[in-house]
Amino acid sequence: MKILIHFGFDESQIEELRELADRCGSHQVLLASAEEEALLIAADIEVILGHFPEPVTQAASSLRWIQSFSAGMDKLLYPSIIERDEVTISNMAGLYAPQGGEHAWALLLALARGMLPSIRNMTTREWKGGVSTEITGTTLGILGLGGFGQETAQRAAGFDMRLIGLDPIRLEPENGFSEVRTPTKENLHWMLSESDSVVVACPLTAETHHMIGAEELAQMKSSAYLICTSRGGIIEENALAEALQNGTIAGSGIDVTEVEPLPEESPLWDAPNLILTPHRAGSSQHRPRKTFEFFRDQLERYLTGETPRNIIDKRRGY
Repeated sequence: MKILIHFGFDESQIEELRELADRCGSHQVLLASAEEEALLIAADIEVILGHFPEPVTQAASSLRWIQSFSAGMDKLLYPSIIERDEVTISNMAGLYAPQGGEHAWALLLALARGMLPSIRNMTTREWKGGVSTEITGTTLGILGLGGFGQETAQRAAGFDMRLIGLDPIRLEPENGFSEVRTPTKENLHWMLSESDSVVVACPLTAETHHMIGAEELAQMKSSAYLICTSRGGIIEENALAEALQNGTIAGSGIDVTEVEPLPEESPLWDAPNLILTPHRAGSSQHRPRKTFEFFRDQLERYLTGETPRNIIDKRRGY
């Protein structure tokens, strides 16, 4: 079996993967640092670890399993790979969830405690800040109860919050949730109207694209905060900018945007009480090690006949 590693592991990590492949059946590990290199060796590849551009997968007629480098699959599930039923894809869901939950809370707390004006006023040495809001005992709505959503919810326990959520699969109100509903439009409006803070933690799919627009923002309390740490494109950005300008909601923290980097002409740059971070929610000093360990363990499962974890439904998108 030929295994293609198309990812930036260091030499010691590559060597460990090669030793694993040899120990589990004398399999061959090939490396590609660029798409052009991957294309040259794709023909007999059965496994791809890391990046899998469409030209590479099309050239890999023997391909059976891909371990993606990403948790979100919205930019990777092109039609030709979806239609290949013989190819299984697993993602990194859950691996970056702790830092994602931390980032959601960093944005929410910064907004609630009026940190943004305080930080800006430091440049002019002004001893004043923004309005502070107490979130202890309030209602937190979470859209999507996967890794990011669960980690966000876990951290809400210390604030004695009422938790409500929407998820297409996890419908039992566990882990502190008082109520969980399916993500219909009616239920989305219910959650938005009930919540003092909302965290968007769902994947970007055809169903969630622009799921929160002007109509949905109008359902929120004028004192509410909207946080998004999962994927851009779920919140309609022009509608969000307008809602912030008009005071429809109190503030927003966004780590992801529909186009990244965010274009200079985007109205989000001028929206009041908005904190923008450049897609950093999944970042951690532990991420390189965790990514390698997960890839290594997944490869061992595959080579020893076990089913890899985190296999996605390619047609659902997660």
